[in-house]
Amino acid sequence: MARASKHAETSSVVSTEMTKNNQRPHITEPKSPLLQAMLRARPIEAKTSTEIEQEELKKVPKFRARPLNKKIFESRGEMGVFCNTKDHVTIPQEFHFLTDERISQPKSVIDLFDKLSLNSESCRRQRPLQRNTTPNPFLLRTEERGAEKEKKFVRQVIHKQIEAEKARTPKATPYPYTTDYPVFLPKPEPKQCTKPEPFKLESVARHEEEMEERMRTEREEAQRRVFRAQPVITEDPTPVPEKVPKPLTAIQEFNLYVDHRAVERADFDHKIKEKKMI
Repeated sequence: MARASKHAETSSVVSTEMTKNNQRPHITEPKSPLLQAMLRARPIEAKTSTEIEQEELKKVPKFRARPLNKKIFESRGEMGVFCNTKDHVTIPQEFHFLTDERISQPKSVIDLFDKLSLNSESCRRQRPLQRNTTPNPFLLRTEERGAEKEKKFVRQVIHKQIEAEKARTPKATPYPYTTDYPVFLPKPEPKQCTKPEPFKLESVARHEEEMEERMRTEREEAQRRVFRAQPVITEDPTPVPEKVPKPLTAIQEFNLYVDHRAVERADFDHKIKEKKMI
């Protein structure tokens, strides 16, 4: 009974479902389920994108148009509606080339036939004989400089030849106009014969200096090779200090703290007891 009373609700629900299932099926109306999670969920504080867009649109400053000026419709060109003027039709013009001016005008067909004929006026005229062209050389500055240099060289050679001819012609000293000078000139004094002297060459002086330097070095080496005995040492140059005799070490017993620690502790305890007694 306790079990039946415990499961009474479930049994009644099952029985009702069985009775409903026995009934004829009909079209049911869809209903959203009542979920407990929706009740437990916290309210949403975040704004949706549509709400954010609406707030931004509200913040946007509103456009306020100025009142329309009625003169715009009355006038054209200066203010208001623009008056679109129609362009004129373009008139085609030929190109003007300078080549047409440079080139001579074309000759007529009759003139061309006259040239082809044997008895034409152009054939009757005597054509001038063409002369052979003579090439003219270029006027180069180098050729002018070369010609000037050659002329200068010729002038120098002629001047040297004239001076040489003048030097070859003898020029006698003129006779003095006074009678103070003797008729016969005195004989010149005989000059002393030249005494030969040796040449003073730098190589000889350099050789003598080298020989003197070599002799000096040889003498110094010979002096260094001479044996010289050192004097006998009578005293020690580096005397060794005498050793001072040290006394022997005296052996002493070890003074341990363990030996008198027990006595000091006993005295300390005795003093504490006396203080307590007082």
